[in-house]
This record gives sequence, structure tokens and C-alpha cells, in this order.
Amino acid sequence: MSDLASLIDPTKRIGTLTRVTANAVELTLPNALAALGRRGLAKGSVGDFVFIDCDRSAILGRVTEVGIPDRQRNVLDHQIEIDPLVDPKGRVQLLATISKTTRKVTRGINIQPRVGDGVYLAEGGALSTSIKEALEGNVKGKNATLLVELGHLSGLDDASLSIPPEKLFGRHCGVFGATGGGKSWTVSLLVNEIVRIGGKCILFDPTGEFEGKVATARQLAFSPVDATGTEQVHFPHKNLSEIDLYSLLTPSPQVQGPTLRSAIKSLRLAQALLAGRGDYAYEEDNGRKKFDIDGKGHVEVLENGAIRKAGNSRHALSIAQISLAAEINSDLCDFDLSILAEQIRYECVKQGSNTDHGVLGNFGKPDDFALGACNHLNVRIETYLSAPELACMFQSDGSDIASVVEDFIFDDAQRALVISFRDVSFKYNARELLLNALGRHLLERARRNQFLNRPLVCVLDEAHQFIGRSIGDEQNSITLDAFGLIAKEGRKYGLTAVVATQRPRDVPQDVLSQLGTLFVHRLTNDRDRETIERACGDLDRSAAAFIPSLSQGEAIIVGPDLPAPLPIMMRKPEKGQQPESHGPNYQAHWGGGLNVHLVDE
Repeated sequence: MSDLASLIDPTKRIGTLTRVTANAVELTLPNALAALGRRGLAKGSVGDFVFIDCDRSAILGRVTEVGIPDRQRNVLDHQIEIDPLVDPKGRVQLLATISKTTRKVTRGINIQPRVGDGVYLAEGGALSTSIKEALEGNVKGKNATLLVELGHLSGLDDASLSIPPEKLFGRHCGVFGATGGGKSWTVSLLVNEIVRIGGKCILFDPTGEFEGKVATARQLAFSPVDATGTEQVHFPHKNLSEIDLYSLLTPSPQVQGPTLRSAIKSLRLAQALLAGRGDYAYEEDNGRKKFDIDGKGHVEVLENGAIRKAGNSRHALSIAQISLAAEINSDLCDFDLSILAEQIRYECVKQGSNTDHGVLGNFGKPDDFALGACNHLNVRIETYLSAPELACMFQSDGSDIASVVEDFIFDDAQRALVISFRDVSFKYNARELLLNALGRHLLERARRNQFLNRPLVCVLDEAHQFIGRSIGDEQNSITLDAFGLIAKEGRKYGLTAVVATQRPRDVPQDVLSQLGTLFVHRLTNDRDRETIERACGDLDRSAAAFIPSLSQGEAIIVGPDLPAPLPIMMRKPEKGQQPESHGPNYQAHWGGGLNVHLVDE
């Protein structure tokens, strides 16, 4: 429409209000009947956006129900060959209020409609402009407002929808949808839009379907380099936490757990002594170094970096641990894992006895009982260190991903990282452990304020595999909470998340409640829909009723900055950016000219 001050087109009137309730109205729809031979001329169907004319304002609504009064249904059945004399009725959900003069859209219903008010089909351009101006609000860019182009409102091809990144990603974002609903395409579109407008994002790709699908992205994988140009990386074990290691090794609480803890402290102490911390003098003999601890005894560090306890001073070791407590009290696995099993063997000693003067004496002889109890733990350590499934953490093939991420953060020319977990095994919970550690690593950087001037969006696909679960046994479990913590506290540090999953019921409620903007594609499971309804107060049952019947690529977008839940047909990703999320091609791979005969026996 040329007149920007007008929202109402008199030629698009479809009915008149006959009943008004708190959140919906009923109306007559005299032209809604699909008359014989004139179905295309009918006006007013479920899903149509409408304006209700209320003098100086208009109420935006959506038709949720159309029907024939019960008393007239027999007329419709018996007059099939002619135009039946019936009066269709409809029901409209009230969404938002729009000023006719300023075009300002406000959430809620600021003026009550009255019986007799006219109802008009919404004009796409007018509606789109009103929503755009409401979303931009006080968000202004350096030159022009940055906008993420999403698509158009369902049924209104001329009603495009674009949202500033502050309103889309500022309070985190969720993308939900069953298989085939268009979830992966939405994720691809969002990531490529971030790149287009000059933002920064990291896409965690569990299946590898986004490899090569993000413009200018740097492709990383925990596997050897292939023809696609993907870089091989590894996650240094020093960035794992101690609790990560415990959940992986699952030591028994009686003997193995305390011995493992003691061995880790010994290895950290050995590193500190060899690095000259404490300035302790030492004597060297055949590669062994015996550190004199304030004249109270010696700590013997072997050539490979392990500490031998048998026969050496308990008192000296205790003094060294106390004086270097700042060096050895760490939450990370910042020690040499390759000698951990050997150090555990050296920990298996008898405690010995005190001297006559009450001073702690020396460690006793090796303890065969403790050593036997720790044999299974040592076997697990040596197996895991050499296991191909854990090579991404315990071997150093490829680049250090922590360094790659740091380069990415501070390099303004880089816009996207795509980290593929396709070749990371589910065995030993390697995939879950690795991704959770990466998320925790990013959160630690965020807490150091590295993203305040470089806002970063983390996109996690198949989130139900990595959020809210626990791995390990009862005594050594770890909760996969890194991305949950990002959702809860990352926003104030400039780190936000996009959580995508086909099973929202498996995402914890405390994480869902932190998500601001939601893209809800088709969901057929009742529990999934109920989960979304509980997590988002704006999505009432009238709007949720459309979810099971959404077409491919169509979604309902809900958010605190949107005037109302809006059904949108997401823009199709550009050629070359469509993720490989299709199923098997039976026509291409089955058949093969085989002629199978069933023979009766």
C-alpha cells in the first residue's frame, strides 16, 4: 500500500465481530465458504493474519478456527449441487496492537475490540514494516541497523521478516523440530547470516552435515586431513578437568580413588620441583634428582618425572607439598599423563612408622595389596592413552584447538569455525566429554571478558546429546553442564548460544527457560510440544495447535522482543549451504538388477 499511515484495506474486509473474549474474538465470515466452482474466491481461512479495525488502532490477529454453526450443517450436506444458505463463523486469536498513525507494534492488547468491528485480511507489506520497526526499536548500528534475514510470514509472501542480532541472539536462541521439519536448514541459515553481517560464531557439528556449508568458515575435525580441506585438531588433555579424568577412569572409592588423587599431586609436585619452584637444592645421580627439603629429608624425582616414595622421607614430602601448594592445587590435568600409571605404582607403599621423637619417618616398602587393587586402574589408564577413540585428547596429532580458538577470537578477518565431531567415537563417552570440555573452555575465556568487544555465538546441534546428561559411575560422575552454564551466565560476558535439537523434552527446563528466541518447527510428539509450551509463556495453546501441521521449512518464532508468536517460512539456504541431512537414497542404491526368487521348501 502506498499510504504508510493506513493498515486497513477496505477491499479486504472478511467479516464482523460477533463475540469478544479476553484473548480471542468470534466473527462472521460470509465469504469463507468454498462455493461450487469458486473456491479460489473464498476469504477467511485458518492461519490468515487479520487486522481488527478499532478506530485509531488495529489489533493484529490470526484466524484459528472456521466452521458452520451446528444447526446449519444439514443444509450444507443436502445442498451439494447449489450454493448452500449457511453463515460460516470464525475465531481469531488476538496477538498485538498496532497504531494506525505511528505503525508502532506493542505486545498485548491495549484496546479492547467491540462487537461490530470490522475484520480485514492483513496486507503483507504493511504488517512486515510494522514488525520491522518494532524490532529495530532503539537498536542502531554504526551506519545502518544490522538485520538477520529469516524469510517471510506464512501465507504472506510479501511480508518479509528480518531481526536485529541483539533481539535474536542476545538472550540465547533455540531451534526445535522433528526430523524433516527444517531444523538443520534453519541452523545453516542462521550461521551463514551471522557471517554475512560480520559476526562471529562457532558451530559444533556432531554429525558432519555442515562441513563446507558455511561461507568462509574454517573447518576443523578430530580426524586426519582429507580432500575437503578440513584441518585436523586435538584437544590437549591439560585442559581437561580432574573430574573429567575421574569420570573416564572410574576409580573405586576404597583404594583406587585416593591412590589416583595422591599420584596426581605427586606428578604436579615433581613438575614444580624440576621447574625450580621453591629453589630447593638437589643432588643428581644417574638422572635421578634428590631434592633437599629444608634439611628434613629428600624428595626423589626419577628421570622420567615420577616421584619414588618407598624408603624416602614422608616429612620432607609433606613440607614440599605445603610450600608448593599453589603449584599443585589445580582443577586441570596439567601433568604428564603418560607416567600416571607408573606414579600410581610408586604410591602403593606402606606408610611406615613414626620415629621415637614423634617426627614423621620414612615411607615403608611397596604394598603388594594396594598395588594389586590398583592393577585394573592402571590397565584402564594405559588402554585409554593408546585407544584410537581417545586420540583426540591423549595424542597430539593436528593443531591444538585451544590455540586455534584463540586465534579465531582475536582475528577480525575470521567469521566462523565449524568443528566436526563426526569421527569422534561414542565409546568411552569421548564425544560428550570432549564437547563439554570445549564448552567449559569457552566459558572460562568469557569470564575473562574476551568476548565483550567481540560477541561470539556458539551453535550446538543435536543438543540433547550433550546437555543435562551425566557420564561416569555413581562415585565419579560428571554432569554435562558447560552449555547449560553458558545459557545461564554467558550473556553478560558476550557469549551466547543457539541450541538446536529434535528432542526438546531432553533439554533441562532450567536451560530452556534461559532461551529468549525460539524457532519451533514441526513437532509431533506430545511431550515435546508440552515442553515448549511450558518453556515459553507467549506460546499459548492456540498458537501451539499449528505446530504438528507445520510444513517443511516453516516454523513458529517466539521471543520476548517479538510482538506475538509469528509463523514464518524460513528462507531456503543458498546453493552450497544446504546441510547434508537427507536420508538414504533407496532408488539409487537398491535394486541393482538382482532377481530374487522365493522358493517354497
